[in-house]
Amino acid sequence: MRRIILLSSILLLSAVWTVAQYGSSSDNKTSTSSKEMAVQGCLDGAIGRYTLTDFAGVSYQLTGNTEQLKSHVGETLLVKGEITPVVHLPGAMSEGTETQPTLSVFSLRQISAVCVRGLGVP
Repeated sequence: MRRIILLSSILLLSAVWTVAQYGSSSDNKTSTSSKEMAVQGCLDGAIGRYTLTDFAGVSYQLTGNTEQLKSHVGETLLVKGEITPVVHLPGAMSEGTETQPTLSVFSLRQISAVCVRGLGVP
């Protein structure tokens, strides 16, 4: 009887430990993979190739829900989305070439009907 209780306790403890391990690893993946941000800047471009340049001069290639952008070219917008940063791998063929980070558009809001480039200067 004593062996059965000991064996049951070990199995129960192992099950709890396993559930705890899987639960914490999935939470970590979710929090590190999501880079949702809001970026305010000037919208430029044309159908299929839009960029948003923030006040620091960083340009983001806009992807995702871009159909609504056509009517906002030349305006200052607040765009919410998921950022994919530029990654350069040492020794890769693309090493040394500069590309833009991408911003997958979730939503946008007009801030001004004209582009404002830093410190309120149009």
